[in-house]
Amino acid sequence: MNTERDLSKRLLKLFPVKMLKEHYNTENVSEHLFDEVLNNNTKAVIDAFVYVKLEHTKQHIYVFDLATAVNIQNLNLPAFPLTILNESTANNETSIVISPVVDFRVILSNPFEEVILKFHQPFKIVLKNRHLVFYTTILEKNMNSYFADDRRVINVEKVNEENFIIDQVCNHFNHLNPTVCDLNRGIKHLWNNDIVDSKYAKWKKDCSTTTETMDESYTLKRQYPDVYQNLITSPLKKMIFKYIRNDELLPDHFTIDPTVGQISIPLFPKNSNQNKNVVTEILSNN
Repeated sequence: MNTERDLSKRLLKLFPVKMLKEHYNTENVSEHLFDEVLNNNTKAVIDAFVYVKLEHTKQHIYVFDLATAVNIQNLNLPAFPLTILNESTANNETSIVISPVVDFRVILSNPFEEVILKFHQPFKIVLKNRHLVFYTTILEKNMNSYFADDRRVINVEKVNEENFIIDQVCNHFNHLNPTVCDLNRGIKHLWNNDIVDSKYAKWKKDCSTTTETMDESYTLKRQYPDVYQNLITSPLKKMIFKYIRNDELLPDHFTIDPTVGQISIPLFPKNSNQNKNVVTEILSNN
């Protein structure tokens, strides 16, 4: 259940099936697609694909400010607390790829049993200028496919949260004093310039927190400009934004909690730059 092959198979499932078919030149679209890839390729070949193509996965993104600009010579990567799978520097930007193993505790019935499923969770860590950004691949939480049809999953709990890994990395870079990046100004700029509009909004008033959930294809600024004018001056909390331009610069939608520097993109990007573009567009106007 947690063999090296099992973990490689779970890594492959983090990518769009269409992409796997094209890359591995197969027409298989069933569950057997993953076994076909595993049977015909070494672990090294699969790892090389996975860790170079992380931009094509669904991602949680965490953004931190740094007290000083990054000096690549002072990153002390030989003492990095986690195994580095890939490291590169170009255009004054350093990227580090890690893939720690995380555990999910799964409770099953028929019969009642607790099992641990292990997954590699890839991270791409980017340091540039005065920012530290974590691009963390979202893991599949539907565990039913890993068990026989007569077994029912009662509960799933992730044992190793992403913050545990992020804290280790931030501690390693403590000489740069990483602090949570407030993204309010940047995301409000995109909203004000009609690049995005909100499907769900949560914001802080003086004595309360207010939410607004839009129906169907409606968006907040377009339908309720008066509400928009009131909340745009307030600190934003959890927001769901729809990209409203007719190109593929940004994902169709994404979730952001700007006050704590967190972005979530729960769909496969249409190109390799979309997830990074969200961060770039926000930070360039922040």
